[in-house]
Amino acid sequence: MLTLSLRTPALVLITLLFSGCALFSSHYDATRHQNFTSLKAMHMKLLDDWTKGSGKTWSHQKVDNYCESGDLRFREALAYAESGDADDQTASQAVTILWERFTSNCEFLLSRDKPFSKVFIGELRPEIEQNYDYAISGELARVKD
Repeated sequence: MLTLSLRTPALVLITLLFSGCALFSSHYDATRHQNFTSLKAMHMKLLDDWTKGSGKTWSHQKVDNYCESGDLRFREALAYAESGDADDQTASQAVTILWERFTSNCEFLLSRDKPFSKVFIGELRPEIEQNYDYAISGELARVKD
């Protein structure tokens, strides 16, 4: 799992970099940008709320509900990205990669049936933040109308 998680930032960056000219010829979209920033906040809240020492009492049901709600938000963001990505699929690819990480974090948390350890989150959180930052930077790099 660690080798996969170390590759994920590289995958997001490579996806954005290999889009080449398309990245610079497509238009900035404020809604896509807002989707990336709100998805980042939602994902960080999952990590913060369900780490040992957060003050929250473990609840499998609450975590499951939060993950289901997050799944819906990712579906909405992907549908929006795909609706405007006719020639350039970098936004939808970025949403898909981020969604996979969110889902994997939810599945891991729920399968353990207890909060994340502080050590695990100390290593995971910077990587997850960086992935979202790459997606946000990619959107900001688009030509603004």
